[in-house]
Amino acid sequence: VDTTTVDGIIRAKEMGFADSGLADAVVTPFIYETNDLFTPTAKGRLFTVFRHPIERAISMFYYIQVADWEPTYDPELKDWTIAQYAQSSKIENNWLTRQLSNKLEGDLSDEHLNIGMEVIRRKFMVGLMTQIEETMERFERFFRWTYHVNPPNQEKCRKSLMSGGSNKNSSGKKKEKPKEGSEDWDLLAWQNQYDLQLYQYIEILFKEQEQFVVDIPAEFRLKDATCCKCGPPTFPPEGFTCPIAVLN
Repeated sequence: VDTTTVDGIIRAKEMGFADSGLADAVVTPFIYETNDLFTPTAKGRLFTVFRHPIERAISMFYYIQVADWEPTYDPELKDWTIAQYAQSSKIENNWLTRQLSNKLEGDLSDEHLNIGMEVIRRKFMVGLMTQIEETMERFERFFRWTYHVNPPNQEKCRKSLMSGGSNKNSSGKKKEKPKEGSEDWDLLAWQNQYDLQLYQYIEILFKEQEQFVVDIPAEFRLKDATCCKCGPPTFPPEGFTCPIAVLN
């Protein structure tokens, strides 16, 4: 199934995806549509890593300047400044608030901000890009994720991802970022007024949600870890099919 499209979500629902127990996680940008996937006997919990709205806007600008593989690519943007982008119709306006309140177009109000806050409070285990190690540790403990393929290699892979990421600028050319209080920063902030308030709430919630894992051991990923790629292989008591892609 493909849960990155609405049609794919509808198909997954018709196939009884959630109750099948075949997947541990669903990756999707459609949180409202995906809600229909789950059932009283197969419930879900949203989790994601949030990025500061201005950092996200800057990153998006630099991305669309070069992303000629995207259908919406516009070569004119290559020579634009951040100020031009921030004052154009191409910039995303309060993207996160719109996604969470399901108000993708039109004017926003405090009501939509409050909806976004309530959705996050009730539905999300939140993570922060600025605290990625603590975020990943919390996700592992909350969802009780453990290694089942090759723990030593998986731990190395985890360390590499935590320190370097998997989707970063690999060109070696660092882009200059506007500083807080600068004109460019303020222009971007004007387009993200609700998202900035939402992000402040997420930071508070991140601290509060520590209580959800306080009784779960640290480094839970290593607890009762098994190795399907070892010789002889070991498997968790509930059974596990070793992914073909990682078999020797």
